[in-house]
Amino acid sequence: MSSIIRIIRPASAIEANPVTSILQLLQRNGIAIETLCGGRAQCGRCQIRILKGGDRMNSRNEAETRRLSVLGAAEDMRLACQSFCRDDIEIEIVNPGVPQQD
Repeated sequence: MSSIIRIIRPASAIEANPVTSILQLLQRNGIAIETLCGGRAQCGRCQIRILKGGDRMNSRNEAETRRLSVLGAAEDMRLACQSFCRDDIEIEIVNPGVPQQD
């Protein structure tokens, strides 16, 4: 049984994978999210708001904590590039960008 990431804005749902970052999952599924640093927790552009299931995700690492602190982000905010989920969650993409093409 697979886990699902429900995205409120834009409205969609994708299959989750506990070893693939949420940023990568969104990009693979053509869902627009802004990013500049390539998933290294440096730009802070891939912010997502966790609406449900935050307890089903990995904890913030040092790089993510530092970047979100600099940005003044609320506790419900995460960087998609540093976030992984092990069960169903619901998110909102804060900075939609251009969908990534493979």
